Amino acid sequence: MHANLHLHSRYSDGSLWPERIAELAAGAGLALAALTDHDTLAGCARFADAARKLGLATVNACEIDCVAPEIGYRSELLAYFPRGAYAATAALLGSVLAARRARLERFVERARTLFRRPELGFDKLLARKLGPEIPPEGAPEGLSFNKVDFFTYLKAEGVIEPSVRYREFGRAYFDSGLIRQERFPKPEAEEVAAAARADGGLLVLPHPGHQFGDDPARMKREQARVYELLAWFRDRGVAGVELYWYGDAERSAPINKLVAGLAAELGLFVTYGSDCHGPGSEKHTLGKFAGDFGGFPEVACPTA
Repeated sequence: MHANLHLHSRYSDGSLWPERIAELAAGAGLALAALTDHDTLAGCARFADAARKLGLATVNACEIDCVAPEIGYRSELLAYFPRGAYAATAALLGSVLAARRARLERFVERARTLFRRPELGFDKLLARKLGPEIPPEGAPEGLSFNKVDFFTYLKAEGVIEPSVRYREFGRAYFDSGLIRQERFPKPEAEEVAAAARADGGLLVLPHPGHQFGDDPARMKREQARVYELLAWFRDRGVAGVELYWYGDAERSAPINKLVAGLAAELGLFVTYGSDCHGPGSEKHTLGKFAGDFGGFPEVACPTA
């Protein structure tokens, strides 16, 4: 079925609430879609309810920031829950959400001093994230705060120029040390796998090309390393790998062809994701990439 299984909403770093994303997904001709907000599943019910009214099928999902120190991996895993339940995974992510919020509060405190703008405040950042339709006291549970929230808030306050892009901002302030990175504690990949397994969920390795600079020529040269990466995650409970939109067809087609071939060798299923963050973001990609998804493999019942 025509599917895009990698979408973000305002529950994390997207620009739209789940209901509007469902409308756009249905309008794009998708048969199946997944909301995959960073470290939170809180928007899934809203997304599913809105999609159901539009004849769009959904699956509960999220994108979990994690690490694998053994191989130097600091990125994400996509978690899908075809059976619906995700209690163990949500419990794992509870402390992550608290750490994300605390980090943003410290970023705002630093910005007051750095930019000499004492009026900056986390309450204002929250109000901007929610938008005019939701008062701060009505903020939904499970919001996942991130650097993009901080970036867009500073833009809205006129602290940085409207023309500045997120990567430029990151280099100027985070990479330079003007604002301390303060990486929040992330679960290890094997912890994520254990939680997803307890929920009867399936893990997918997203955008593997990112580990090779999104460079198809490099991936072809280093095909053995790509294979090793996929095999390492497969051996730790990851069941699938994502075919992805790498910014243009020239890069996406050869990367995805290589990844799909290796996935078949390794017995991994494939998903399709555009990593859409919505209008006004640097990744408004919902209509640019999707694929004929063959469905999720059967999930073994978790052991007691």
